[in-house]
Amino acid sequence: MNQRMYFLDNLRAVVILLVVVLHVSLCYMKFAPAWWFVIDPAQSMFFTYAVMLIDVPIMAVMFFLAGYFALPSLQKHGLPGFWAGKFKRIIIPWVLGVLFLSPPAMYMILLSRGKAPGYLDFWSGQFWGSMYSQSVFWFLGLLTVFSLMLSICYRFLPSLQTPPRKSRNPSPLFPILYISVAAGFFLGMNQFYPVDTWISDYYLLVFQPLRFFVYLLYFWLGILAWKRNWFTRQGYTPKALPWLIVAVVSAVFYLTFKGMMATRGGEFPVQLGNALGFNVFAYSVLMTGTALFKSYVNSSNGFWRSFSASSYGIYLFHSLAVYYGAYYLVGVEASPFIKAPLLLLVSTFSCWVLTVALKKVKGVSGIL
Repeated sequence: MNQRMYFLDNLRAVVILLVVVLHVSLCYMKFAPAWWFVIDPAQSMFFTYAVMLIDVPIMAVMFFLAGYFALPSLQKHGLPGFWAGKFKRIIIPWVLGVLFLSPPAMYMILLSRGKAPGYLDFWSGQFWGSMYSQSVFWFLGLLTVFSLMLSICYRFLPSLQTPPRKSRNPSPLFPILYISVAAGFFLGMNQFYPVDTWISDYYLLVFQPLRFFVYLLYFWLGILAWKRNWFTRQGYTPKALPWLIVAVVSAVFYLTFKGMMATRGGEFPVQLGNALGFNVFAYSVLMTGTALFKSYVNSSNGFWRSFSASSYGIYLFHSLAVYYGAYYLVGVEASPFIKAPLLLLVSTFSCWVLTVALKKVKGVSGIL
């Protein structure tokens, strides 16, 4: 990759780190979901607000970056080569993760509450029934579907088969239109599903219906951004300060309406405010992040090269490190402001080391 584009890999690595931060924070937040894997009695509202904010943009940014890199890969390798790579990098980890890493994560829900049967009994029974989940691997399932959509469009749309020719900046109205469409999908699905609902009835795909089309839009926004040469030397780069201001204001706006959803979630004005806050905040964080990383984190030194190369493995493995580490720390008398950073540091570092080690194993390096 050209030197000036390293910042996108670094941004993806930091977003994955924020995924770990999110899952750690859920263990120490007040008003955690009743089903969460491990709920420590040492809690703080700080982690509640952290969860509410981090949860919004991280997967939007992940799908945007996936789209940004997908089309050039498809053009370079063609459909057979593209899907050979997807099979190795996405489908194999998705299937293996669901079969072998998601079950012990779900087992922790029962183990942390003293209600766990034998693990093999759980895996062969409850896991495939009421406790089925894909854990963090749901992302790979949706990414596979979105990649399939792209492949179909690529086959029939010649415009997708040509490389970028000239840079095109978005019009001032583009963010307004984009956010309005994304918020419209979010709000429309909210008429049928409560916020934070997960659908897992069909085994193959697990997703949040309110966010499905939002994530699809970000995937296609990434494709559009690549086609229009965004972030290249001559192309469009958002200005950090204006978008940072929008991000801060929209964060406050979103927190206000998100807090109302628990008691007034059936009221349309509250749903509208929540949908707008969510989508303005997600888009503004994406713009702020790309601007800041292009200016300040466009590095390929040893640290960033290793961290970026290991970030996918950290994503795949971190859930077990976080949940089982949090389970161990439940019995430790300490502030959540000690437990949470310790858990974050140990989980991230251990998964980083594991990934580096596994990448040296023949046949595994191509997957991670």
